Amino acid sequence: MRASIIRNGEFVVDQLAKPEPGPGQVLVRNLACGICGSDLHLFSMLKGAAQLPDMPSTDFVLGHEYCSEIVAFGPDTQQQLAIGQRVCSIPFIKTEEGQDGIGVTPQAPGAYAEYMILSEEYLLPVPDHLSSEAAALTEPLAVGIHAVNKARLTGDEIALVIGCGPIGLAVIAALKVRGIKTVLASDLSPNRRERAAMAGATEVINPSEGSAFEPLNQHLNNEPAPTVVFECVGAVGLLQQICAETPAHSRIVIAGLCTAEDSFMPIEALRKELSIQYVFYYEAPEFEEALNALADGTISWQPWLSGKVGLDGIADAFEMLKDPESHAKIIIEPWRDGAVETLDSNA
Repeated sequence: MRASIIRNGEFVVDQLAKPEPGPGQVLVRNLACGICGSDLHLFSMLKGAAQLPDMPSTDFVLGHEYCSEIVAFGPDTQQQLAIGQRVCSIPFIKTEEGQDGIGVTPQAPGAYAEYMILSEEYLLPVPDHLSSEAAALTEPLAVGIHAVNKARLTGDEIALVIGCGPIGLAVIAALKVRGIKTVLASDLSPNRRERAAMAGATEVINPSEGSAFEPLNQHLNNEPAPTVVFECVGAVGLLQQICAETPAHSRIVIAGLCTAEDSFMPIEALRKELSIQYVFYYEAPEFEEALNALADGTISWQPWLSGKVGLDGIADAFEMLKDPESHAKIIIEPWRDGAVETLDSNA
């Protein structure tokens, strides 16, 4: 099978042996896979590691946001779904030791390939009317739902979402589903601000023109309400800024992936009695809720999707995703030929 492999710090499209499903596993044919921001971080780290002296090379196949179809069942499977059924699942595969993360560990190759192995018990059937590229957005949407759930909303909050990349868009969509009437969204990128409005933000803010907290404070002067701030950027120093500027008694939910050392002044959070909640991944019911919300139209997925690409164009897609004005979410279709195709999010 063909796969896009990180080898010696670069993407290489090569032939790999088609995997064989073991007990409790299924072989699937990958139809669509989203490129996640964590994929960009992981590629950057692997690229840097490959430049270190005496660093052994390990083939790495990314891809944990996927929609696939069942091709074959391994031994000791229930086979309650049919061959050809499209599925998605939480991106973990059971092992004798516990489980491995699919597409984030070399032991569990992901969906940047024509085929891969999944655990049968984690499979969720994708409804016939839902497109494969939409179903592949289940995973990032589940992250947003989990972040919103961890905010312990009562329904009368004013929310500020800082960062309107795919996770920020997922948080905005989840907030609207939870009935939050006022959702402010802040991002430096005009493209992302436009997509945030499409996703349901009631007001978009350009932080280069002033603090994102000024519009929030204006709302609070007119309609005093609890405040919850979602940090969806992961930039060094941002938590300190939020603690300094957010109103007292606010809840702060950290969903951004910061891979560098960071620090902040705890006295700011202490004197305001701020609540800070870090979030990571999601629970299985939240993943299923995300798929159902996409399937029944509760959440519109079009604002996220900006392009499609085949295996040969993944390196170019990674470069494009460095520019927020260029793309938001690019979907890999392993059986597609050609370079990145830009899509109209209004279509």
